Amino acid sequence: MTTKTYFMRTFNLILYLLLIAPICSMFGWLSNFLSVQLTNISFVNLDTVINVTDTISSVCHGFALVSLLLALLLDGMEMVQRLKTDNLWNYCQSVYRTFLLRHFLFQRERVQKISNLEHQTVTTINPIHNGFNRAVRKSIVDIRKDTIVVFLAVCKIKLEK
Repeated sequence: MTTKTYFMRTFNLILYLLLIAPICSMFGWLSNFLSVQLTNISFVNLDTVINVTDTISSVCHGFALVSLLLALLLDGMEMVQRLKTDNLWNYCQSVYRTFLLRHFLFQRERVQKISNLEHQTVTTINPIHNGFNRAVRKSIVDIRKDTIVVFLAVCKIKLEK
């Protein structure tokens, strides 16, 4: 068994941080927009609400900035490591092949049960597919100069009756 590489340990974290940054930025923008709209209301004193929305806006923008900078720092460390020992093209190929593998393995099958008495169709999701798809989201392909490592998580499926 090989140990996980830095790419394998940080890929999902970087991906989640890059997804969180625009969401937090959007919430910060919406809070700021709400604060600006509340300042236009002149017949009611809303200073405390405006202060709260400004604070929420600042915290959301700060959290977005921190998550983006952390993702760039982690990604930059991987890129520097790749430039020293390997090449950057293999890093791009690793990211691309990871997304291709996840897309290929993801199960979309739905089970349709038809009841004869009422002639209704009920679509359910197979619980085995849920556990499998959770494991697929952790799969990673790491391409290096001499090796290609494919990491597939093994899932434990719990069936409920």
